[in-house]
Amino acid sequence: MFGYVVLPLSSVAKVFRGEYITKKNEKTGTIPVILGGQEPAYYIDRSNHDGEIVVIARSGASAGFVSYWNQPIFVTDGFGYEEVEGLSTTKYLYYVLKNIEMVLNSMKRGAGVPHVSSEALSNIRIPLPSLEEQKRIVEILDRFDALCNDLSAGLPAEIEARKKQYEYYRDKLLSFKELQK
Repeated sequence: MFGYVVLPLSSVAKVFRGEYITKKNEKTGTIPVILGGQEPAYYIDRSNHDGEIVVIARSGASAGFVSYWNQPIFVTDGFGYEEVEGLSTTKYLYYVLKNIEMVLNSMKRGAGVPHVSSEALSNIRIPLPSLEEQKRIVEILDRFDALCNDLSAGLPAEIEARKKQYEYYRDKLLSFKELQK
């Protein structure tokens, strides 16, 4: 097992706070607006963040939902988390936070529109191995994600694995080595 430390999220990630906007005051464009749902709420012509970021939805039914972005976006009703250079990688933070998404979702408070507080999120404990180990973990999880979610990559790989399995059992079942003695 590799060595790691466990630190609060506030120590291993830079926080990016979303900016309040309304659709009627914005021009339609191609930049996704991350409003707290599992899909972009709408698209506008400007961004407030470019590059890698993990967004945790702040309020509503999807509060606590974790998403990863590596493109220009406009974060409005959410908290963004970026790597701390030399300490963490954004994609590793995404996988760790996605893994505890149910915990984040259960942190919702409030009667009308439930929300997750930045203070509660800041105190979440994150296991933090070395940067090299974080990159290795991300590489493995990215490969599995591609196999599971990309039909063009996953399906042919699965077909090939089943074909090899079939050939193995066919050869085992039809070898009859005992009869050849």
